[in-house]
Amino acid sequence: MTSKKHCTTHRIATLAAACFACSTAIAAEKSADDWQYTVAIYAFFPHIGADAAFPAGNGATIDVSAGDLLDHLKFGGMFSAAAQKGSWGMFTDIVYLDVGDSISNSRAIGAGSMPLPPGITADGNFDLKGVAWTLAGNYRAVSTPDAMVDVFAGARLLDIKTGLSWAFNQPFGPFAGPFQSGDVEVERHAWDGIVGAKGRLNFGRDGRWFVPWYGDVGTGNSDLTWQASTGIGYAADWGDVFATYRYLHYDFSGNRKLENLEFDGPAVGVAFHF
Repeated sequence: MTSKKHCTTHRIATLAAACFACSTAIAAEKSADDWQYTVAIYAFFPHIGADAAFPAGNGATIDVSAGDLLDHLKFGGMFSAAAQKGSWGMFTDIVYLDVGDSISNSRAIGAGSMPLPPGITADGNFDLKGVAWTLAGNYRAVSTPDAMVDVFAGARLLDIKTGLSWAFNQPFGPFAGPFQSGDVEVERHAWDGIVGAKGRLNFGRDGRWFVPWYGDVGTGNSDLTWQASTGIGYAADWGDVFATYRYLHYDFSGNRKLENLEFDGPAVGVAFHF
């Protein structure tokens, strides 16, 4: 395990060093009329919340904290990229998560650890897989040494699936007969059109410190989706280092298995400019 972690760390360091050298050399040759590119790699640690329908006709809340996410993350990838030429540009952002957890002979269930009746134990597995992909074109409305503002329009795809399997050692309450054990999947696939604005405010010595901000709102397959983030960053010669807090929310129509979904939490990362 230690060798594998060392190898992964070595590869990440090598990639970062290569990006640093390449971006520094290319940035020196770029002019304002050339295409400018940015690639960001970041870690997002969200709280995941959702209102979903589960067996026995009861509504339930899926609630996965950032701590749970780190403990039970199977795979996660976060990536964004942007291209800009003069006033016009485009960008994309992708977040993928695969989270799973299980219990065996448990005397409690649920995010709130609800105790079971005496003599009842539960086995269960829970999985959540999802991707949120944003793609948009932007127009740079403001570009000064102190501030940059882009307005944009585009689309966002949400593709998410949750799976739950359960088994109780004895029937009780609504979990009797066919509901004593089983499995269920809840999924949503939604394309939504979005509009919004994003930018940064520079401050400090030489304007290297900055406040990044982002906001969008949209609708389509969902009733409403919106996203917002802000934080702080530092601009080096090779790129940026940043830390932000991000919130992504979805509202869906009633009488569906998945009615509401949200991701919110801190993100940290680096952005390389080419």
